[in-house]
Amino acid sequence: MIELLNLALAGGIAAAAAPVLVHIAHRRRVQPVEWGAMRFLQELLRRRRRSIKVENLLLLAVRILALTCLALALMRPNVRFDGGSGQGAAVERSSTTAAVLLLDDGLSSAAGRGAQALDTVKKLALAYLDTLHPGDEVSILALSRLGQPVADPLYDLAAAREQIQALVPTAAASDAPALFEAGLAQLARHLNAGGELVMVGDGFGDGWHADDRARWEELGRRLRGGLDARAGSRARPNLVLLAPTASELDGNIAVAGLTLDRSLLAAGRPVTVHVALAHYGRRAPAGALVRLLVDGRVVGERSLEIQAGGQVEYAFTYAFPEAGSYVLTAVVEGARDALPADDRRSLAVQVEDHVPVLLVEGVSGSGLGGSLGLVAAALDPVGEGKELFRLTRIGVAALDEAALAGQRVVVLGDLPTLDAAGVAAIEHFVAAGGGVVVGLGANTDLALANRFWSRGGDGFLPCNLLSIAKPPAPLAPGTANLGHPALAAFSAKSAEAWKSLKIATYARLDADFSRRADLVRLLTLDNGDPLLVERVRGLGRVVLCTSSLDTAWSDLPLRPAFVPLLRGVVASLGGVVLPPRNLAPGERLAWVPADGGGDIAAAAAGPDGKPVEVSTGVWDGRRAVVSVPLLLPGAYELRLGSPPTVVRYAVAAAASESRLEPLGETTVKDCLSGLTVHRAATPERVGQLFVAAQSGSIELARWLIAACAALLFLETWLTRRQVGAERSAATTRGPEQAP
Repeated sequence: MIELLNLALAGGIAAAAAPVLVHIAHRRRVQPVEWGAMRFLQELLRRRRRSIKVENLLLLAVRILALTCLALALMRPNVRFDGGSGQGAAVERSSTTAAVLLLDDGLSSAAGRGAQALDTVKKLALAYLDTLHPGDEVSILALSRLGQPVADPLYDLAAAREQIQALVPTAAASDAPALFEAGLAQLARHLNAGGELVMVGDGFGDGWHADDRARWEELGRRLRGGLDARAGSRARPNLVLLAPTASELDGNIAVAGLTLDRSLLAAGRPVTVHVALAHYGRRAPAGALVRLLVDGRVVGERSLEIQAGGQVEYAFTYAFPEAGSYVLTAVVEGARDALPADDRRSLAVQVEDHVPVLLVEGVSGSGLGGSLGLVAAALDPVGEGKELFRLTRIGVAALDEAALAGQRVVVLGDLPTLDAAGVAAIEHFVAAGGGVVVGLGANTDLALANRFWSRGGDGFLPCNLLSIAKPPAPLAPGTANLGHPALAAFSAKSAEAWKSLKIATYARLDADFSRRADLVRLLTLDNGDPLLVERVRGLGRVVLCTSSLDTAWSDLPLRPAFVPLLRGVVASLGGVVLPPRNLAPGERLAWVPADGGGDIAAAAAGPDGKPVEVSTGVWDGRRAVVSVPLLLPGAYELRLGSPPTVVRYAVAAAASESRLEPLGETTVKDCLSGLTVHRAATPERVGQLFVAAQSGSIELARWLIAACAALLFLETWLTRRQVGAERSAATTRGPEQAP
């Protein structure tokens, strides 16, 4: 079968008619001239007429063929035939290849007893490189490098082999759609006509989520290319999946979660650490231990008892001796499972000596007086500033940027209004990561609050206020979002604490919670109206109480539930540490100096003890110390200044990476529905897959160009021969035939 790869130049064949037209035009220009000496050549011309006619026709044919070969060469004809290998799924290559290798070096690539799954990934990738030839170009894209600058395509296949051999397992979460999308973007940077997108995986199904329909459908549309895209081109590349046939492993146990019972930690106060473990497979471990470490030191230990395929949670109690940066690590010892990399999980925490809180009152007062007197008593009962929350009380007129400096949480109580400077100061505070609690009251002007505080969702207030409601009978909270950190002190049994509350007056909200993902209900009245809502704003959060924080509109401040509720809300807002200390694989650690001062000596080390490169950069628009992307799971240390201050970070892999479920044929078909996928599971099969393709097609352009050159040489020889013959004839007739 012959196909033309550049059919748009088919009109060039018309150039082959040029020699014929010139020949015809030349004949028409010949005019008979009477010449007396011509009678002496008639006999000679009669003898040579037949040979001259044959030579002219031969010269004309050579010129026509030369132009035809050149036109056909520009159209790039390609002959395809059955290579005879019997491989129906062979990858057809009709020209030099532009290949992008997508390599999964995520957490599951470290699975296996003895040899790691990544070793098989490397062998498959190297076997694919063996099918390429000089002139082919290739790019190596690893999962762990997504989002980083990509290198130019390589023509040096030896350099590509070195990149593959250098890969090591990382904690990156597998994401097949993201790899394909990056591969398409990189393929556009290649120059060769043929396109191949080659996914090389470890045989596990993590990263292939068929229920993520929107991403797969968009990816399928892009992989199909346009209507005029040729199969096997860069616009519509061949899809190749190289992955071993993974079998279900006997068992793998993973530390699936590491959490605390509160978001704000205080020095010297006990905290409960919850360690969640999950088992996948048929064989449960025996004789294993669960240990809790603080900065590498064991502080707790339990015997592990878990059923095959089950889950279990252990609780440890620990009190941090002093304020500072710590890393908690949960470790499973003696599991001897298929994926040791997920037998530990780390969590970075910041233990506080105190948290600065600013109380801004609409009605100033001292002690229990003023708009926030009862709030002050709940946060600092003794009033000597020795509690976890260190309070500062000011009137609304004193609120500005200077007053907010160094604060972690701001509580606004029954404010009548805020000037432009105060509104701007609050908005900057929240956007930079601060927490704000807003309580309403009789002095609150709803119109001004909507106009300046909410601004249709662009301000710091979570939403617009509709009206003030005074129900005939006081209401009580009916439901609570007990999964939120602000309500961690309450449980399902403590719901009775809400029943005795009496909310006599509150503000109705103009909020569609079904369409606002950033707006969350914390407490809801028994008539369905919200009492406490939270909204994310920039890097910070704002909590709005639709009633008052004093006794003007409710008896909430007089009830026992008020103290744990308020402290939980303030702790939830004030417990946020920025830049974050707990990172996903591939993210960078960052530290912002409080004063934004000059260069600071900084050095970092990873969980393997090796140095981590850090430099001066930017985080959220502020000057910061930043690192390179962190790919290994575990604890990291950043040492600042001299004597060094240690700040600790933790990188934790996604729990879904621990399932190690084999990637099935059905999953691939569901994800890449309607697309032809060429698959190979062993290096030998890779060679067969592409050998069949290479023996089954020949591009004729180079041969046609060679034929064109040969014909041009022949045309030159014929022309010179004809001219020489004519000169010889003229010499032969000489003087004796002259008139």
